Amino acid sequence: MPHRLPIVRISRALLACLLLAATPRARAAAPGECAPPRTLVALLPLADRTDHTWELLSGESPAQLVSRLLVDSLEGSRGRRVVCVPLEPTAGPATPRSRAVDDDEALRALRHEEAEVIVSGTVSAFSHDDTRESPRLGRWGVGAPDARSRVRVSITLRVLDAHDGSVIIETTAARDRAGRGTASIGQSAPDPPDPAADPLLDEALSDVLDDLLSTIGQRLDACWQARVVSEGRDECLLDAGAARGLFAGERLDVWRPGLQLYDEEMVHLADETRVGSVVVSALDGRGRAHARRVEGEARTGDVVRPCSAANGSAMSLRH
Repeated sequence: MPHRLPIVRISRALLACLLLAATPRARAAAPGECAPPRTLVALLPLADRTDHTWELLSGESPAQLVSRLLVDSLEGSRGRRVVCVPLEPTAGPATPRSRAVDDDEALRALRHEEAEVIVSGTVSAFSHDDTRESPRLGRWGVGAPDARSRVRVSITLRVLDAHDGSVIIETTAARDRAGRGTASIGQSAPDPPDPAADPLLDEALSDVLDDLLSTIGQRLDACWQARVVSEGRDECLLDAGAARGLFAGERLDVWRPGLQLYDEEMVHLADETRVGSVVVSALDGRGRAHARRVEGEARTGDVVRPCSAANGSAMSLRH
């Protein structure tokens, strides 16, 4: 007789308690920091397929500007570690690429790095156009021309798993903004133009980067997982450590595969169930971590993932 996976039937009321977000007070009571692992990200040079107008005005390629902002955002907002990896040694300033890095080239560039993921991509649009429109009463010589500005930013990022070369995600974000003209781009100045000095460009670029980082962050958190390799009374050993971004005090959720979750109408909901949470207590070298159980259960073979404030109470499987 074939082995069947356990089936858990729950009512809609119980399902709501399990899947809906817990109140801030309930989450605050759980010890440990609910943060993503501090994954080491390798950022490769971005390709520049823009019209190069910005580079002529500012002296800096949009690809180089976006790379700097990506590093700051990844390290600041997500707590990840970023290393910029050149594709080949250069004697002088790096020349922006017009072709995106292919996957084989990206993996070869990381043969001596310990990064978990590789990020490459393309800046395909980075423009600011100023125009002047005649006023409504211009034909009668009344009013001055209206200065109008239009900006466009479009960036594509591709994320690879550094271990097996599989594509984690490829995503594109773009923004168009239009408004009253600004003089910061059109006028010559001793200092290079700054996107932050142009509200339209700053808004478009910020929105694009926010979209990209949010999408990539969610996917990286969803892909990251480790397993419980041994257990004690209140402690367990994980098959991931500092090399995969874990840190002491980090809280992880424990999930048990093989538990098919159904609602009261026998609608299939999931093939695994959250059964507890642990907090990393100590790092054992770079490949192992000790964790103490703070909620529910943690058994050998269970999966651990970054915790989420959207998770409710763990399902108790004790009899």
